[in-house]
Amino acid sequence: MLVCYNYDMSKLAKSKRTTEFPGQHPDEEVVLVFRQHPVVMRKQLIYGMLAILVGLIPLVIWPLSDVALKIFLITPVLVLVYWFYHWIGWFYSVYIVTDQRLIDIHQKGLFNRKVSEVGFDKIQSINYHINGLQAAMLGYGDITVLTYSNDWTLPSVHHPEAVHEEMMAVARMVNSTPPQK
Repeated sequence: MLVCYNYDMSKLAKSKRTTEFPGQHPDEEVVLVFRQHPVVMRKQLIYGMLAILVGLIPLVIWPLSDVALKIFLITPVLVLVYWFYHWIGWFYSVYIVTDQRLIDIHQKGLFNRKVSEVGFDKIQSINYHINGLQAAMLGYGDITVLTYSNDWTLPSVHHPEAVHEEMMAVARMVNSTPPQK
């Protein structure tokens, strides 16, 4: 778990706080911590609202039924649990850019975490793509990181231009300094 979450690029650059995470190398400095745009949870929000509406139908059809009242009362609780499950996955899924590597921590639910990393010396190029009116208006897009072995896609990243610039600056810094022996 990270000690500090800081999403605003300008505040992170000016911040004097140190950000630490498990598995951090002793000589490694965190440059940027970011996550997906909250818009990625829109499908779960819509499904939850539809479930609440469907839970209301038995109460409309049979207004004096105890079963219909129980369905109406239980449905919002189940929807809140569903939303919380997906929020946990979104909140604890982060991307960490250090001065040496890019780390993707992907949380799914409460007990499923996948961590991937690639060193900036292995990155060939970093690109971003803002697709459509909604993405342009809400300020999110995909970042593609091309490495020697495979391609990484960081989907629906908030402020992809700023994140791309910060990652490119780190990549230039890593690739311009000679390796230490």
